[in-house]
Amino acid sequence: MNTIHHVKAHEGEHLYAAGDVVTIKVGSRNSAGSMLVVDARVPAGGGPPVIHRNPSSKVFYFLEGVFKITTVDADNQVNTIRAEAGDIVSIPAMAWHNIKNVGSATGRYIGIHSPPQMEPFLRKIGQPIDDPLHPPKSTEPPSAEEQQRLMALIRQYMDIFPHDPRIAE
Repeated sequence: MNTIHHVKAHEGEHLYAAGDVVTIKVGSRNSAGSMLVVDARVPAGGGPPVIHRNPSSKVFYFLEGVFKITTVDADNQVNTIRAEAGDIVSIPAMAWHNIKNVGSATGRYIGIHSPPQMEPFLRKIGQPIDDPLHPPKSTEPPSAEEQQRLMALIRQYMDIFPHDPRIAE
């Protein structure tokens, strides 16, 4: 692909995915299949439900809020990083990790994934929305059936770290 792809500030494919708003800014078809770039808005307390890993390398550039990144290394040591606006965190392929918004307000980051393995996952779990600044308001926790559906999709696209009492997820 040799065509330049330009996406303006509030453009992209907006998805409401398990409480987060994820806007696909650059997908595989606009990057010759090499990357996925998302603009993610994560409510307080939000983020993936489990520590996981997959074959994509990731870079997260935090724009707003306070996030906790939990990792588990090859020696099974649990580590945490606190990331705030302006911070960048790089996560290599197949590294155990999780990201949680531990601030009191919605946080935001740009995520770059290569290869773009998470793109079909996001489209499967996400509900298309028109306005990323005004997502649906969910007052009900997900039903048991919806939680099972989400976990089945997570297992399809990534490995899940076994439950570990040292880690508060």
